[in-house]
Amino acid sequence: MKKVMLSALLCIWGVVLHAQVKIFNRYNYYQTEKEGTIICILPDQGNYKLSLSIRSEKLPTTAKTEGLRLSAQFNLDVLPIGTTALHYVLEKENSTVQKGDINITKLAPKANAVQIDQLTGGLIADGLPFFPFGFYCVPVGDLPEREVTHGFNMIGVYQENLPDGLAERKQYMDRCAQVGVKVQYGLNSLVGSGHNGDKGLDKTEEEKLALLKSEVLAFKDHPALLSYYINDEPDGQGRPPSVLEAAYKMIHELDPYHPVSIVFMMPQKAKDFSNTMDIAMTDPYPIPGPADKVIDDLTQYVSTYQYAKSVWLVPQAFGGQEMWNREPTGAEIRLMTYMGLIGGAKGIQYYVHAPGNLNPQSVSAWSAASDVAVETAQMTSFLLSADIAPDLHADDPKILTKSFSYRGNTLLIAVNNENKPKVYTLTTDLHKNGSAACWFENREVALENGIIHDIIDAYGTRVYLVRSIDSSVISGDNMTPNPGFEKIVSPGLPIGSNVTSTSQRKADIGASFFADPRQHVEGMFSLRLITPVDSGGNKIRLVPMVMTKGNSYTVSIRAKAKVQERMPAFRIAIDAMEQDHTYTLTPDWKEYNFTFQAPASSTTAILSLELIQQGTAWFDVLTASPDPVITYRINEDRTATVNINTSSNREIRYGINQLPDAQSPLYTTPITVHAASTISAGIFDHGRSIAGSSTFVPVNLALGKKVTIAQPYATQYAALGDSTLTDGTMGTTAFKCGKWLGFNGKDLDATIDMGSATPMKRVTASFLCDPNSGIFLPKEVAVYTSRDGKNFKLAGRVTNSKNVRGEPYLQQFSIPVKGNARYIKVTGKAFGAIPEGYLFVGSTSWLFTDEILVQ
Repeated sequence: MKKVMLSALLCIWGVVLHAQVKIFNRYNYYQTEKEGTIICILPDQGNYKLSLSIRSEKLPTTAKTEGLRLSAQFNLDVLPIGTTALHYVLEKENSTVQKGDINITKLAPKANAVQIDQLTGGLIADGLPFFPFGFYCVPVGDLPEREVTHGFNMIGVYQENLPDGLAERKQYMDRCAQVGVKVQYGLNSLVGSGHNGDKGLDKTEEEKLALLKSEVLAFKDHPALLSYYINDEPDGQGRPPSVLEAAYKMIHELDPYHPVSIVFMMPQKAKDFSNTMDIAMTDPYPIPGPADKVIDDLTQYVSTYQYAKSVWLVPQAFGGQEMWNREPTGAEIRLMTYMGLIGGAKGIQYYVHAPGNLNPQSVSAWSAASDVAVETAQMTSFLLSADIAPDLHADDPKILTKSFSYRGNTLLIAVNNENKPKVYTLTTDLHKNGSAACWFENREVALENGIIHDIIDAYGTRVYLVRSIDSSVISGDNMTPNPGFEKIVSPGLPIGSNVTSTSQRKADIGASFFADPRQHVEGMFSLRLITPVDSGGNKIRLVPMVMTKGNSYTVSIRAKAKVQERMPAFRIAIDAMEQDHTYTLTPDWKEYNFTFQAPASSTTAILSLELIQQGTAWFDVLTASPDPVITYRINEDRTATVNINTSSNREIRYGINQLPDAQSPLYTTPITVHAASTISAGIFDHGRSIAGSSTFVPVNLALGKKVTIAQPYATQYAALGDSTLTDGTMGTTAFKCGKWLGFNGKDLDATIDMGSATPMKRVTASFLCDPNSGIFLPKEVAVYTSRDGKNFKLAGRVTNSKNVRGEPYLQQFSIPVKGNARYIKVTGKAFGAIPEGYLFVGSTSWLFTDEILVQ
């Protein structure tokens, strides 16, 4: 079946009546988009109107004006296949300002197509925003698979293009596609003469064009192809633009889906080469001098090619040769690269990198390049966003700044162009109060009416994120530590998990996992996994969760995969719970979930996630929640209100101090509990129990009463202080849950003041047993009563001989009490030194306690 091709190339003719107006097409071509967009950059904020027509017939449009930008959208389906000239008329208050024609051409959908967003200058690869961040290299070696895990997503290879090397070139292209690296395919040996006076390839121009054609035909459909790189510094080498224009025209006739790139060195000649490429790269190499040339050259290219080309920066990553007596330092590499981001570069390609420490020679220099690679990837949504950003400036002219906006969030970048640290102030027109996250430093600074005061290192960089208020779709009952992959401390790495391999034997060094801002269900990120070969990827293992035997849990995740012939599958498992589930992914976001009943209690239930087949996938909103969820609220009258919820639409039945069955009461409204009870709830489907949970609700006479503790507890296990023992909150089997008081080498000695003489029958104290963590039950628990708080009488004691190894468990010691008393003292004698046969033998054991119940 013949594929219909959709390409959008901007061409403006007609009468220009206002020189300051720029009118252009949003994308250089269209594929599957439903709407086309024409952009007008206006000279002022007057009342402008844009009308579009095709063959004298008016085209319905939807227009929007933001600041000095007018956007007009129209239905692409009404345009015929091929190139169409749209006539436009821009008016201001019924007076024509500018009119002309814009050419739009349609290209059939293609999986590996690369478009240019002419509004931002950014690329769209495989349908997603793509910020190329890579390096020139020769030879290729294993650089793609090694550097992709360091955040690089693109390489540009210096290579010969002779037929006898075709198999080798195809091999590295195939490997790049496996690991998710795009390639600027080098064709520069076939266009024009050699470099610095060298004759170049010993072939005629006709022979070189024939080779050029064969190379494009060989790789135009390759999934790793990003663009065709056709020349090095033709402006400085004296190569005429006409030679490049001929090559450019031939390439686009053969492959209209991929852009053509050239690197330049003389900004003053930029206009001469306007018809030779789609991507203009600039390679100022200023070090060991000032880095200012980077921003100066880049600014000129951006100004010349804005709204038509994509402009990239080639930062210097070499030295100790020719006129450069040293390499840039790591700080200088960061400085130059961030200058590029501030200056409008939409791609970074370092010159140059070779295996080992050949280029650059400094380990710290290349480490700095890698650091900026992952930082840039994390900022991609902002760097390629078309949203209008707030004004930003620093109080120091040597501190360069730029702001970006994305979906209501704001990114502020500051770069110190001096080799000395500074105190400085950033001013925005955000007019907000609160805080700004120093994105790559794990700290926050105050934001006062849009103003930030901070410090910056010599040649330092600062990136601040000001988030909008974003409502989360994640339940508060979720137990996973970072369900939306939004919490990122080290660039690119969501917290809350560690990584291993799906198969140690098949592990591929090119397998990667990163936070990806280009795809997400909620928040700003998803987790992207790339598995180069079946069973060769990474396994993500969350930090352990606490699960209780007999309780039910629902695990849910949203996921999607990049389109491929055989869609990949992923596995989600909890080994301690005997859960292992595999699902085949689709190209669209879909929710996958399962519910299970815990066969055993565990504080080390680890949920693992892996893409087990070759491909690229994104994951978001990974949750694990009790199901049903039982929560309670302690009331002022020392009763509790119990709520039961489930994520399903099935009926809930409950029992008090017993498990529910099909005849148990149906839960419809909150339950009031008057005494300490275990509430059990079940989810039923046509009379069959499919899930259940239980929760102890500690309603008792001591709730909220004042507690005095004689022996100090450890500051790291202080929970809510003394009131922890009567706050109505029970600790879990995880000793780090924040609900336990921990004593090391000290006995429990706690006195509760009931406020007045109170009749009572029983006192119960709760403890944690976790010998594997050095936490032992007390040897003895005793209860004393008093009317005056001075003279105490023993009410009873219980001796303990139970300290069971294995999974942690909760233990209550209950002692009968007769009569009335105002004061109740509970003591627990610490176990002491840990004996043989246990971990931490010879060290002092811990005593962990939470609630004391009086009934």
